[in-house]
Amino acid sequence: MLSVAGGATERRRPNVLMLIVDDLTTTLSCYGEPGASTPRMDALAARGVRFERAYTQFALCNPSRSSFLTGLYPERIRVYDLATSFRVATPEAVTLPQLFRSAGYRTGRVGKVFHVPDPSTVVDLQRASPLARDQGILEEAKLAAAGEGDLSDPPRTRGKARQYNRNYAASPRPAADFTDHRIAEDAIAALEAFKDAPFFLAVGFIRPHTPYVAPREYFDRIDPSRIELPAYYRPGGEDLGAIPRAALRPNNNVFVFEAATVEHAREARRAYLASTSFVDAQVGRVLDRLAALGLERDTIILLTGDHGYHLGEHGLWAKQTLFEEGTRVPMVVVAPGVSPGVSRGLVEQVDIYPTLAGLAGLPVPAEVQGRSLRALLDDPSAPGKSEVFSTMVAPRLRAADSGDAALEVFTRATAAGGADPLIGRSIRTERFRYIEWDGGRAGRQLYDHANDPRELRNLASDPAHAERVAGFSRRLRDHVARVGAPGIPSR
Repeated sequence: MLSVAGGATERRRPNVLMLIVDDLTTTLSCYGEPGASTPRMDALAARGVRFERAYTQFALCNPSRSSFLTGLYPERIRVYDLATSFRVATPEAVTLPQLFRSAGYRTGRVGKVFHVPDPSTVVDLQRASPLARDQGILEEAKLAAAGEGDLSDPPRTRGKARQYNRNYAASPRPAADFTDHRIAEDAIAALEAFKDAPFFLAVGFIRPHTPYVAPREYFDRIDPSRIELPAYYRPGGEDLGAIPRAALRPNNNVFVFEAATVEHAREARRAYLASTSFVDAQVGRVLDRLAALGLERDTIILLTGDHGYHLGEHGLWAKQTLFEEGTRVPMVVVAPGVSPGVSRGLVEQVDIYPTLAGLAGLPVPAEVQGRSLRALLDDPSAPGKSEVFSTMVAPRLRAADSGDAALEVFTRATAAGGADPLIGRSIRTERFRYIEWDGGRAGRQLYDHANDPRELRNLASDPAHAERVAGFSRRLRDHVARVGAPGIPSR
């Protein structure tokens, strides 16, 4: 598209389409997940640069989204839970939509973009998502199964809520009845409204966040025989004895009341992959309309999840950990002039802000702490960061706390600002991951990814690694001191 300004012909400023998929980890075919059915996201990755080793700064919705939408680390915005607004600690932060709107872009957000609404970020178009719709579809599917004689997962009560132990189900309903279909419809309408001027549009899809529900046809696309279970569910299991208690969060997302059997673990992974396949189709619908409107050539597209997610690794079924599965995220960037490729350099989600701004030619606010990925987009073989960082909180459990008591403490620590949680921090390098809880007082973890990519052997107490542990601990303290203070960018 060309426009004429001041008598000179110039290319229209690039649009930005930011696609955020809730609780999406690297379970895509293009990331090598066996049995996944994600043709549309795979095709998008084939058009741009796929970042093989991208990491979230906090494996929980509000802290993560607050971080990458401001370009600031959690230690700077002081967001560690689901309730706190980044405006409390950083009232003057300029969010990505604000930056683009101030540059004359039309801006919009559809579905789940921010977790805590930010009234200061005014956009030209906003559409919320009907989050309760898919929960109703889950209950309908469970009742239908019971009506056909399957009484293996009856409804139970926890507090005032009625819940099922296995938080997943295939549904006979058509795609149009699901939340993400509606979000795609709203995104398509936004593209129609914005087609005649440069725009920044953020679209936040909901699945594969629990419940893992999708039309039955998407379950049928996933071959159970191709699903690989983690070590915890294989013969011999996994020894969790060397893992600090703070690192193993209580499960309450997928298997709410009872631990998963091997059969149920396979079912749950299939349901997660089915939900991912369904959202893949909705992403495809939005991309199809972008192309039909003739906007594809002039649009920067970024696809990512908001954090990693466990699907049975170490017996965990959730986010909110500092393991590789909890912190690694998919990230794809497609942009005018950027050739396809795969980058294995270490990058962070905090780098999204300066990357999108830079690709659009916008000045990056001085306080932004991320680093533009432009060098890796120009040359995917270029080195990434030498180290990347993630933060997490854990409850201060007593020795006697277990079951619902432990879950209650955990929920308070992550959902209520003002709780007193343990802080955990991780540093990931080319070869190692080091984690410490409460400065090491509540435990340490060290994993050698050259020999242990699944993080099954904690080396932190091995005397042979004492010097390495001490060095990583110093680097974590230096990172917090550097990024936690106002006005000190990390780049």
